[in-house]
Amino acid sequence: MSDSLRALDWDELVGRLGSAEELEASAREAGALRRRRRVAGAADLLRLCFAYVLGGFSLRTLAAWAEQRALASMSDVAMLKRLKASADWVGSLVSALLAERCPEAVAGLPGGLRIMAVDATVVAPAGPKRDYWMVHTVFDLSRLQLCSVAVTDRHEAERLSRGAVAGELRIADRAHARATDLAETVAAGADFLVRAPSNYPRLLDGEGQLLDRLTLCREAGEKGVLDRAVRVQDGKSKVEVAARVVILPLPPEAAEKTRQAARRLASKARYKPSEAAIEMAGYLVLLTSLAPADWPPDRLAATYRLRWQIELAFKRMKSLVGLEDLRAKDDDLARLWINTALLAALLAEDDLPALDPEAPDSLPLAA
Repeated sequence: MSDSLRALDWDELVGRLGSAEELEASAREAGALRRRRRVAGAADLLRLCFAYVLGGFSLRTLAAWAEQRALASMSDVAMLKRLKASADWVGSLVSALLAERCPEAVAGLPGGLRIMAVDATVVAPAGPKRDYWMVHTVFDLSRLQLCSVAVTDRHEAERLSRGAVAGELRIADRAHARATDLAETVAAGADFLVRAPSNYPRLLDGEGQLLDRLTLCREAGEKGVLDRAVRVQDGKSKVEVAARVVILPLPPEAAEKTRQAARRLASKARYKPSEAAIEMAGYLVLLTSLAPADWPPDRLAATYRLRWQIELAFKRMKSLVGLEDLRAKDDDLARLWINTALLAALLAEDDLPALDPEAPDSLPLAA
């Protein structure tokens, strides 16, 4: 647990989430608090959630600890049920905090689109075996709610189309810029906005000719921005999907930072990056299915940067509250764990900036 959380008085922490009456009302509305004979109130229930996630207790130990502290009287099985039933309630508390600190994310979009940030993080518990899990999430930035989470082994790849439905705008980082996944997202009736890496996917012009990514970047550097209709193609299956490639050069100082970061990453991974890859690191390359009339390049860039909120949340959860200790594979319990960790991370900081100034995706664009 972070020093910031340890330093917080419990009553003070609860007060930052609203009055006792408001917590009671929200817990009952979410179905988390039903029988007082087992848990005295919403504040005690929230304390159980924090103790389970931050304290590293087993369910049996948590039940004994709660009995000793006169917070609740229940078996470990009943404790499990109560924690799982609290996932949506804790998520609503997270949403309320985020809404205060990130109001731009709840602004309406053309056509009533819901912004869905799709991401995954690696959770590798300590130990010699070092098996790791993937936590796949879909975060509704329009409502500021974690709406789905799936914990899988390392063999299941990240997918932009996971659970996609019509009326969504799915935004994601480079790992999701795969033609087959983009095509599945469009087939589900959703739109996509993803950042493209320097070496994939393949981009074709109207005649089916392969476009050179570095040439496009240099053209964007000369013009200030490039916005072109393309076909995105999978190199193996030849699946294609219509898209726009939008390229914006970063300001010189920001571009140099990202290039230095690319060199450090290559050095850490023990490979030598190509000069073309280093040059292209100074550009923001986006792929989208959105129409240019409602979505000019500057709006696309601003919307894409909202994605950083979910990645920033994962970084904070790992550093502040030990997300690496995730033990839950049940969907509801995993959502409770992640929501509680996120809530703890938010409470541990006085301010939550809308953008991380050190994040390449959030760097300001050239005028």
